[in-house]
Amino acid sequence: MLAFWDESGFLMVPLVQRTWAPCGQTPQLAHRLVHHTRVSAVGILTVSPRRRRLGCYHFLQPRDSIDDTVVVAILRQMRRHFRRPIVLVWDRLSIHRSNSVTDYLQTVPDLQVEHFPAYAPELNPVEALWADAKCHDLAHFCPHDLAELEDTTSTALRSKHDDAARIAGYIRRTKLPLRLPYNDSPLST
Repeated sequence: MLAFWDESGFLMVPLVQRTWAPCGQTPQLAHRLVHHTRVSAVGILTVSPRRRRLGCYHFLQPRDSIDDTVVVAILRQMRRHFRRPIVLVWDRLSIHRSNSVTDYLQTVPDLQVEHFPAYAPELNPVEALWADAKCHDLAHFCPHDLAELEDTTSTALRSKHDDAARIAGYIRRTKLPLRLPYNDSPLST
Protein backbone atom coordinates (compact mmCIF):
# COMPACT_ATOMS: atom_id res chain seq x y z
CA MET A 1 0.00 0.00 0.00
CA LEU A 2 1.14 3.51 -0.80
CA ALA A 3 0.16 6.30 1.62
CA PHE A 4 0.66 10.03 1.05
CA TRP A 5 0.69 12.20 4.20
CA ASP A 6 0.50 15.95 4.80
CA GLU A 7 -0.40 18.43 7.52
CA SER A 8 -2.37 21.66 7.20
CA GLY A 9 -4.36 24.15 9.24
CA PHE A 10 -7.84 25.63 8.94
CA LEU A 11 -8.15 29.15 10.35
CA MET A 12 -11.04 31.04 11.93
CA VAL A 13 -10.45 33.84 9.40
CA PRO A 14 -12.37 33.09 6.18
CA LEU A 15 -10.61 32.32 2.92
CA VAL A 16 -11.94 34.98 0.59
CA GLN A 17 -12.39 33.93 -3.03
CA ARG A 18 -13.41 36.00 -6.01
CA THR A 19 -17.19 36.17 -6.24
CA TRP A 20 -20.03 37.88 -8.07
CA ALA A 21 -22.24 40.58 -6.61
CA PRO A 22 -24.64 43.19 -7.95
CA CYS A 23 -22.87 46.30 -9.20
CA GLY A 24 -22.07 48.66 -6.33
CA GLN A 25 -22.86 46.09 -3.61
CA THR A 26 -19.56 44.73 -2.35
CA PRO A 27 -20.09 41.47 -0.42
CA GLN A 28 -19.26 41.74 3.28
CA LEU A 29 -17.99 38.87 5.45
CA ALA A 30 -18.45 39.31 9.19
CA HIS A 31 -16.03 37.23 11.23
CA ARG A 32 -14.36 37.20 14.60
CA LEU A 33 -10.69 37.93 14.10
CA VAL A 34 -8.98 35.40 16.34
CA HIS A 35 -5.29 35.29 15.49
CA HIS A 36 -3.69 31.86 15.32
CA THR A 37 -6.86 30.03 16.41
CA ARG A 38 -7.08 27.08 14.08
CA VAL A 39 -7.86 23.45 13.58
CA SER A 40 -4.72 21.52 12.67
CA ALA A 41 -5.16 18.57 10.33
CA VAL A 42 -3.37 15.49 9.04
CA GLY A 43 -4.53 14.10 5.70
CA ILE A 44 -3.64 10.68 4.30
CA LEU A 45 -4.45 9.44 0.79
CA THR A 46 -3.85 5.75 0.11
CA VAL A 47 -3.47 3.63 -3.01
CA SER A 48 -3.94 -0.10 -2.49
CA PRO A 49 -2.86 -1.94 -5.65
CA ARG A 50 -3.77 -5.38 -4.29
CA ARG A 51 -7.34 -4.44 -3.35
CA ARG A 52 -7.53 -1.91 -6.21
CA ARG A 53 -8.83 0.75 -3.85
CA LEU A 54 -8.19 4.43 -3.09
CA GLY A 55 -8.64 5.85 0.41
CA CYS A 56 -8.85 9.24 2.09
CA TYR A 57 -8.40 9.71 5.84
CA HIS A 58 -8.04 12.73 8.09
CA PHE A 59 -7.32 13.61 11.71
CA LEU A 60 -8.24 16.99 13.23
CA GLN A 61 -6.80 18.66 16.30
CA PRO A 62 -8.35 21.97 17.40
CA ARG A 63 -6.17 24.73 18.87
CA ASP A 64 -2.87 22.83 19.00
CA SER A 65 -0.35 22.13 16.29
CA ILE A 66 0.42 18.61 15.18
CA ASP A 67 3.48 17.47 17.13
CA ASP A 68 5.59 14.31 17.18
CA THR A 69 3.39 12.55 19.77
CA VAL A 70 0.34 13.07 17.54
CA VAL A 71 2.29 11.80 14.51
CA VAL A 72 3.29 8.63 16.37
CA ALA A 73 -0.29 8.10 17.57
CA ILE A 74 -1.63 8.42 14.00
CA LEU A 75 1.09 6.09 12.69
CA ARG A 76 0.10 3.49 15.32
CA GLN A 77 -3.54 3.82 14.33
CA MET A 78 -2.54 3.43 10.67
CA ARG A 79 -0.70 0.20 11.47
CA ARG A 80 -3.76 -1.21 13.25
CA HIS A 81 -6.03 -0.23 10.37
CA PHE A 82 -3.80 -1.42 7.50
CA ARG A 83 -2.38 -4.83 8.29
CA ARG A 84 0.00 -4.98 5.34
CA PRO A 85 3.25 -3.29 4.36
CA ILE A 86 2.97 0.45 3.79
CA VAL A 87 5.17 2.83 1.85
CA LEU A 88 4.59 6.20 3.52
CA VAL A 89 5.49 9.27 1.47
CA TRP A 90 5.71 12.60 3.28
CA ASP A 91 7.77 15.78 3.36
CA ARG A 92 10.82 16.50 5.49
CA LEU A 93 8.97 18.42 8.19
CA SER A 94 10.96 18.55 11.43
CA ILE A 95 8.37 16.52 13.36
CA HIS A 96 8.71 13.72 10.78
CA ARG A 97 12.42 13.59 11.60
CA SER A 98 12.04 13.91 15.38
CA ASN A 99 13.57 11.32 17.70
CA SER A 100 10.24 9.87 18.85
CA VAL A 101 8.95 9.45 15.26
CA THR A 102 12.26 7.97 14.10
CA ASP A 103 12.36 5.60 17.09
CA TYR A 104 8.81 4.44 16.40
CA LEU A 105 9.49 3.90 12.69
CA GLN A 106 12.47 1.69 13.55
CA THR A 107 10.14 -0.63 15.50
CA VAL A 108 7.86 -1.17 12.50
CA PRO A 109 9.80 -3.00 9.76
CA ASP A 110 6.91 -3.12 7.27
CA LEU A 111 6.44 0.66 7.30
CA GLN A 112 8.85 2.11 4.77
CA VAL A 113 9.24 5.90 4.66
CA GLU A 114 10.08 7.90 1.56
CA HIS A 115 10.41 11.67 1.38
CA PHE A 116 9.23 14.13 -1.21
CA PRO A 117 11.95 16.36 -2.62
CA ALA A 118 12.37 19.67 -0.80
CA TYR A 119 9.95 22.42 -1.86
CA ALA A 120 7.80 20.13 -4.04
CA PRO A 121 4.24 20.36 -2.71
CA GLU A 122 2.96 19.81 -6.26
CA LEU A 123 4.00 16.15 -5.92
CA ASN A 124 1.85 15.51 -2.84
CA PRO A 125 -1.78 14.69 -3.73
CA VAL A 126 -2.92 15.62 -0.20
CA GLU A 127 -2.21 19.26 -1.14
CA ALA A 128 -5.05 18.96 -3.67
CA LEU A 129 -7.33 17.69 -0.89
CA TRP A 130 -6.50 20.76 1.21
CA ALA A 131 -7.03 23.10 -1.75
CA ASP A 132 -10.38 21.49 -2.58
CA ALA A 133 -11.64 21.73 1.00
CA LYS A 134 -10.39 25.28 1.59
CA CYS A 135 -11.21 26.86 -1.79
CA HIS A 136 -14.56 25.16 -2.38
CA ASP A 137 -16.15 23.78 0.78
CA LEU A 138 -14.88 26.40 3.22
CA ALA A 139 -14.50 29.47 0.97
CA HIS A 140 -16.18 32.51 2.55
CA PHE A 141 -17.03 30.45 5.65
CA CYS A 142 -17.13 32.55 8.83
CA PRO A 143 -17.34 30.25 11.86
CA HIS A 144 -18.71 31.60 15.12
CA ASP A 145 -16.38 29.50 17.25
CA LEU A 146 -13.71 26.83 17.04
CA ALA A 147 -16.22 23.99 17.46
CA GLU A 148 -18.12 25.14 14.38
CA LEU A 149 -14.87 25.37 12.39
CA GLU A 150 -13.89 21.84 13.46
CA ASP A 151 -17.35 20.46 12.64
CA THR A 152 -17.52 22.08 9.21
CA THR A 153 -13.95 21.11 8.36
CA SER A 154 -14.59 17.51 9.35
CA THR A 155 -17.78 17.41 7.28
CA ALA A 156 -15.97 18.86 4.24
CA LEU A 157 -13.14 16.33 4.49
CA ARG A 158 -15.44 13.38 5.23
CA SER A 159 -17.46 14.15 2.10
CA LYS A 160 -14.39 13.23 0.05
CA HIS A 161 -13.58 9.92 1.76
CA ASP A 162 -15.76 7.72 -0.45
CA ASP A 163 -15.35 9.64 -3.70
CA ALA A 164 -12.83 7.49 -5.60
CA ALA A 165 -13.02 9.67 -8.72
CA ARG A 166 -12.12 12.78 -6.71
CA ILE A 167 -9.24 11.01 -4.92
CA ALA A 168 -7.97 9.72 -8.27
CA GLY A 169 -8.12 13.30 -9.55
CA TYR A 170 -5.99 14.51 -6.64
CA ILE A 171 -3.39 11.88 -7.48
CA ARG A 172 -3.53 12.51 -11.25
CA ARG A 173 -2.98 16.22 -10.60
CA THR A 174 0.50 15.42 -9.28
CA LYS A 175 1.49 13.72 -12.57
CA LEU A 176 3.13 10.91 -10.57
CA PRO A 177 3.55 7.77 -12.71
CA LEU A 178 0.96 5.62 -10.91
CA ARG A 179 -1.69 3.22 -12.18
CA LEU A 180 -4.84 4.04 -10.27
CA PRO A 181 -7.51 1.51 -9.37
CA TYR A 182 -10.72 3.24 -10.36
CA ASN A 183 -13.76 2.12 -12.38
CA ASP A 184 -12.59 -1.52 -12.38
CA SER A 185 -9.74 -0.76 -14.76
CA PRO A 186 -6.33 0.70 -13.94
CA LEU A 187 -5.80 4.17 -15.32
CA SER A 188 -2.38 5.47 -16.21
CA THR A 189 -1.55 8.92 -15.01
